[in-house]
Amino acid sequence: MARTAEYSIKGYVYQFLRYLSEILSATDGATITIEGAIEDIDVTTRDLTTAVQCKYHEQVEKFTLGKVYKPILLMLEHFSNHSAPPKVHYRLFCYFPGSSGSQSLTHAELQTVLATNSVPLKAIVARVAPGANLNLFLSRFSIEFGPTCEALQDTVLASLNAKGFSPEDVDAIVYPNAFQRIVDLATRSTSAERTVEPSAFITALHDVRQVTFTRWTRELATRAKIFQRLRKDLKFSLSQNSRGRHFVIDPTMIANFDGEIVRFIKKFSERYSFKYLHANPPLFAITGEYDVGALQARLHDVGLRCANGLVGGTEFRPTELFRKPMRRKSPDELEFRVRLAKRAVVTEIGQKRPDDLFLVNIADDDWDHPDVNVHRFEIERLSDLEYALQLRNDYA
Repeated sequence: MARTAEYSIKGYVYQFLRYLSEILSATDGATITIEGAIEDIDVTTRDLTTAVQCKYHEQVEKFTLGKVYKPILLMLEHFSNHSAPPKVHYRLFCYFPGSSGSQSLTHAELQTVLATNSVPLKAIVARVAPGANLNLFLSRFSIEFGPTCEALQDTVLASLNAKGFSPEDVDAIVYPNAFQRIVDLATRSTSAERTVEPSAFITALHDVRQVTFTRWTRELATRAKIFQRLRKDLKFSLSQNSRGRHFVIDPTMIANFDGEIVRFIKKFSERYSFKYLHANPPLFAITGEYDVGALQARLHDVGLRCANGLVGGTEFRPTELFRKPMRRKSPDELEFRVRLAKRAVVTEIGQKRPDDLFLVNIADDDWDHPDVNVHRFEIERLSDLEYALQLRNDYA
């Protein structure tokens, strides 16, 4: 099952890489629609639309026509119902180990596809318009065998480097941001929202300055460089003694969150909130229905006192949450080393905005502001966050 899931994820990565490759190689004046009206990618110029279907078959030993009956039939169905101008060409872009180059489809092979005995495929055959010009379809159809996922990524990186980006930024900043933008485009609801003008897409990437870390960029072959750059970019702010740091965390998609969160907060406080100069303890604001009171009790049991903003045990007061802890210099001692609260309860931000806002699995938050350093993480395990924040030296 784990191997199947790995292949499935790699298939999506391959597909998104192909989308990005099409954008980077598009001619002037072209538009690209991801998850287009026709196929996975619709590349439209003034006189022609090229509809591209992308398939990844790493587990298959070699190419056989039977493996691609369905995409061929779907393309034929579209052609038979849209053969009038504007002209559409159909390209099946697929990866099979050991296959390269391109090939056309013969009339006899197409007849074999149409004669399939598969019940689901017969339903598609039945939707092909009677009298469709099969020879015209074949003249507009081609099969292109793509490179490996790793080789396709190398091609994308080379294309980005050729677009004038700083070489030191491509692997860790530009490429993962470009990839994540493709992912975001693919999830939009309408084809108009999924349509991009390549030059505008590339121009927007020149304005990117921060590393993006999501569940998808974690799958990229450059993830080690992404992490290295992320750690480097965070190192200065983490080294500052008195710095306002707010974490907003959605725990629902983090594996074993309840089992790991105490250890994570304790490690963070032992590194960044433990001495006299650490006068501004970090705030951990948890979203949803997570039992923050029980978490505070567990933190207390491991020797970590928290401010929770409660007065009389029930009434929340932001001034109580954001007040400075009493401190003793020798030996170093803080009244509390962490602030902890439900995010929904904290409607104010204190006397000033935080210096750093860490949004963990959070798309938007009211504390996000142009004057705040916002760091976004989309993670499935806390160990990724630990590594980024210098709390561990090994990337697991």
